[in-house]
Amino acid sequence: MKLNNSRVLRWTIGIGALTTVVCAGYLTATLYATGAEAQPEEKATSASKTSNPTSISTGSGKQYKTTVERKTEGDLAGEDFRQASLLTSRVVLHLNKAALYLGGEKNDQARQELESGLSLIGIVRRLLPTTTVTTIVRDNEGKEVYRYVDRVQEDSIPLHEGLVAVNMMEPITDAKQGEAAVHGVRLADAELIHTSVLVKLDYVESKLNRALRLLKDKPEDALAQLALAQSQGVDYVVNKHDDPLVKVQMALQVAERMSEEGREEAAKANLQIAKNYLEFYRGLLPSGESEHVSKLEGEITKLQSEIGRKGAASSIRGYWDRVASWFVRKPGEMHATTANPDASGGSKDVAAKSEK
Repeated sequence: MKLNNSRVLRWTIGIGALTTVVCAGYLTATLYATGAEAQPEEKATSASKTSNPTSISTGSGKQYKTTVERKTEGDLAGEDFRQASLLTSRVVLHLNKAALYLGGEKNDQARQELESGLSLIGIVRRLLPTTTVTTIVRDNEGKEVYRYVDRVQEDSIPLHEGLVAVNMMEPITDAKQGEAAVHGVRLADAELIHTSVLVKLDYVESKLNRALRLLKDKPEDALAQLALAQSQGVDYVVNKHDDPLVKVQMALQVAERMSEEGREEAAKANLQIAKNYLEFYRGLLPSGESEHVSKLEGEITKLQSEIGRKGAASSIRGYWDRVASWFVRKPGEMHATTANPDASGGSKDVAAKSEK
């Protein structure tokens, strides 16, 4: 079954599964960290860079020749990947609060939330690499007759479950339920596999801007724009292969925090949880494609025996980044661009992986 091609199925599974996934993460934290969910310190360390431009030409040139040039500027390191995810989750929070205030006719408070959300979107955009695509058409004499420049960003932002609170996503699921009811879709609980939350930054930004313009004279229309942002701008994607990776990331987040606090036994216990789910994930992969997972398991085993050493927490954070690179990725989805030698087998196209 190709789950990624069925929007109805994403609603059906996503709404029943999201809260379970998030709660599972909090349960891991509660077991060894007395309820504390790891929230790593965010650091903006990515250095801007420009990739080597590429150029492709097509056409015989007898009449016209077309050249497409691509150049990517910027780099999204693992730390900034996490930062962009965290900030986008705050955008969703501001969106929900604005809708709540508008529903209660508290327009001034709604305006503040909209402005805060748009401000964060601007920050996220500055973090993301930008690809410039220039299309040039020349005639048979070499004269340029057409030029157009597109600037593109991967702006479907994944919200990692460690950064998503249940009460933040409830308004989104409520909005999707209302939308589904209009289309006659029955929503029901389903077996939990993996639920990924993606925010379509372009769409949400356009709706927040539109709501801000309508707020003064047409508050009801502004509220309708926010409802669209909630129901259409946030998507749930399901892939059974990724479910154990959610648990791995949760355990690693808690282990990192415990290591930073000097709670070595708790850190080792959560590292063991991460290893257990890595073993389960490895069993889902085709034969010969799990070497990168085995390597990480070995590194975690070694770290467990020397958890008190300086830099242990930093090593755990590096494990988290590697696991993040293994998730199935949809076209246009934000991803870390820093080279990762252990990313083999991960970051595959959704369609390619769902064919297995």
